Amino acid sequence: MTLAEALASERERSRKDTEEAATRQEVGRTVLQALAQRLNADPLPSWFFISKGDEILVAHTRNGATSRQHVGTWSVADDMRLVFDEESTEWITAESCARVLDEAVKITARFIVDTESRMLPAVHEFAQLPQRA
Repeated sequence: MTLAEALASERERSRKDTEEAATRQEVGRTVLQALAQRLNADPLPSWFFISKGDEILVAHTRNGATSRQHVGTWSVADDMRLVFDEESTEWITAESCARVLDEAVKITARFIVDTESRMLPAVHEFAQLPQRA
């Protein structure tokens, strides 16, 4: 193999890698947009799903809209899985896309229920405090 042949081969490989990375990024954005649409289809009081390019920010409000807190982020991992905190979906493929979105919605629902259940004991404890006269 000559240097010219090796350079041509390496340049072709580099071009393909760049194209594949761009395709993966576009697929990831498309899947995240579809997930954001699903999460925002049924608005939940005090929960917000904010699409921000390559991620979806999950925010929760307590005591009014001015106290919105970022509590998690959906993103696409390098291995083409949707990731939220330490949980992830199966690989995103043309065949699995609907399942991936369903799985992500379920993970989000589980997270919301877990978060709300952690908050309920604190609310209950505050309700038990004696009232000032």
